[in-house]
Amino acid sequence: MMGAVGEKYGYVVTKTQNKVIWGALIATLLGQIAPQSFAVDYRIGHCLFGCPQGADTDNHLILRPIYALSFNTSFKTPEWAAYRVTADSIGIASSLSREPLADDFVEETLQPADFEASDGVGLLASQLVPLVNFAGTPYWNDVNFMSNIVPRSRSLSRGAWYGLEWAVRNLVNKETEVFVLTGPIFNDPQNTPQLRTDVPHRVPDAFFKIVVTESGQASAFLLAQNVPVHRHHCELRIDIAEIEELTGLRFFPEAQYLDFTSLDSSLGCVET
Repeated sequence: MMGAVGEKYGYVVTKTQNKVIWGALIATLLGQIAPQSFAVDYRIGHCLFGCPQGADTDNHLILRPIYALSFNTSFKTPEWAAYRVTADSIGIASSLSREPLADDFVEETLQPADFEASDGVGLLASQLVPLVNFAGTPYWNDVNFMSNIVPRSRSLSRGAWYGLEWAVRNLVNKETEVFVLTGPIFNDPQNTPQLRTDVPHRVPDAFFKIVVTESGQASAFLLAQNVPVHRHHCELRIDIAEIEELTGLRFFPEAQYLDFTSLDSSLGCVET
C-alpha cells in the first residue's frame, strides 16, 4: 500500500528496464511506503545498478527524497539503505536538529525510550543514513525518522564509522556523485539483546557499507560493533561477495557483468 505525506519534490520511479527518470517538481511519490518487491520491479534512483535483492519479502520499502531503505519489522531496523551523495547535498549539520521523529509509515520501529537505559552498555541511537551528507538539502530532517535509527556502539560511531563517513565526503570532492549501500548484519543467533525494549530485541553484530561510483569503482567495509575506537576503517575492508554471503542480499543486480575496480585509495586506504 502506498500513500503520500504532503508534497515533496524528488525522483520519479518508473517501471522500465533501462532508464531511471529523475523527476523535478514531482509531488506524489517520495515520502511513501511500498512492498519490498517494488525494489525489484522498479528502478530507484538512490540505487546505482539496481537496489539490493533478497531482503525479507515482508519488509517495507520506504522511499524518501534523499534515500531508500528496506525496513525489517522483526529486527526493527532497515535491512539495507541506499543513498546518493553530492557536493550540493553535503552541508553543515551542527545547528540542525537530531530529534527523533516517529515514522508515519512504520509503527514497528524502535523508540527513543528503548535507548535511554542502554547508554550504559555503549549503544547509541544512530542514523544509518547520516545527517551531514544531506544537511545541504531541504530534506535533511528525513534522516531523523526512527526507521533510519539503529543501535550502534559508541566506539564504532566515534572511530571507524566516523572515519569512513569522512572519507566518503572527501571522495565527493573528486567525483560528481557517490552512491552508498549500508545496513546491519545479524550473524550471531546467540547474541543477547542489549536494548531494554518492550520485547526482546537483537542488536546488530556489525554493519556493512559499500561505496560505489558510476564509473564502476567500489569498496566495501565490515564494521563490527566491538571494533576498538582507534581502528582505522581501512583495516575493515571486505569483498562485496562476503557481505552478500553474510546478509543473503544480492547487490548491484543490474551490474552482474561489471568488473568493479577498487576505490580503496580514494577512501584513504592503501591498495591491496
